[in-house]
Amino acid sequence: MGKNESASEVVRFPQSRVSPPGSAKPAKILGVGKMAELLGEPAHQTTGHWCGRCRGIWFGYPLEVACPVCGNRHG
Repeated sequence: MGKNESASEVVRFPQSRVSPPGSAKPAKILGVGKMAELLGEPAHQTTGHWCGRCRGIWFGYPLEVACPVCGNRHG
């Protein structure tokens, strides 16, 4: 650490705010996963998952992997 640098200084990575290619349109909301729907989907317990095929976000439990719209399991 240099003389003029503060130990509490936060270094931001430029990639953290970069949008994915072709993302001129806002992401679609695809709904909720099957497990979250079955258990009543408490909003504070679900997380967002990205579906690259549908180009949208769906909400479910962390262990859910299949998009509720197309079944894609690879993000």
